[in-house]
Amino acid sequence: MKFGYLLLPAFLLAGTAAMAAAVTDVTVSRPMSFPESLTSTSDGTVYVGSMNLGEVYRALPGSRRATTWISKERGGFGRVLGVLADARTNTLYVCDNNGDKAYLKTFSTRTAALLKTYELPGGGFCNDIALRGNDAYITDTKGGRVLKLAAGTDALTVWYTNDPSDPSLDGVVWKGDALYTNTYNGNHLIRISLNADGTAGRDVNLATSMDIFQPDGMRLGPDGEILLVEGRGKDGNGRLDRVTMNGDSATITVLRQGLMLPTAVTTVGATALVLEAKLNYQRDPALKGKDPGTFTAYTVKLPK
Repeated sequence: MKFGYLLLPAFLLAGTAAMAAAVTDVTVSRPMSFPESLTSTSDGTVYVGSMNLGEVYRALPGSRRATTWISKERGGFGRVLGVLADARTNTLYVCDNNGDKAYLKTFSTRTAALLKTYELPGGGFCNDIALRGNDAYITDTKGGRVLKLAAGTDALTVWYTNDPSDPSLDGVVWKGDALYTNTYNGNHLIRISLNADGTAGRDVNLATSMDIFQPDGMRLGPDGEILLVEGRGKDGNGRLDRVTMNGDSATITVLRQGLMLPTAVTTVGATALVLEAKLNYQRDPALKGKDPGTFTAYTVKLPK
């Protein structure tokens, strides 16, 4: 009798956990938000940043709608780009750009309170964020730099500078002892090695098995391989790729296509969420000012 009594709560808890882990498409509730980045935690909470309205949205586990969580006024935002959640420290990192000033801001994922603000030295354009341990690395698309916020410090420092002819660093992710980034305008996928003293080492423009065009957000998949989104122009040809490294070459496997200018990807378990930004409604004179409709992060089941 005691054995049966113990089994029932365990079964119910397992069922509850399975329901909580279900991942669905997530739609941003605010019209004309033009979301640029998203991030998630293992429980299925999703955070989305709005480049147009300067807000951060949140969808709780299992929810199909992301609603305003940090308003423009509360965050003191200009244009929000990269967002990255760190569940270990209950911290949300946010790239904020306001005219000639660019900032990395941190917020509590428990209360949405602003924790700290770090200005990018010399200005720039804060685009995306990756963590290695407790250190944060930020791409500066205007200056072609990767900036580092070392744990326990109060200022960003320049960790890497790309060839000035191709400054548009965008997505960023760590894989092992190398940082990978890309250039949105140059269509390059770059690996930067890590020296023993923590400084940036040799950089390599990787040879890809097929062309990439407007590479943007990157995240590490559950199998340890890199997931990459490509905007690929204004005609709804955007795609989600799996990137497999082999020396100085990278094999591109298309997992999803037919997306309207996707800009970001995140994962919850074995599912990816790919954010469709529809930036052609801001860039194309024939579409500018027209209603782009809803913005959605679409689920893609990842191959084993």
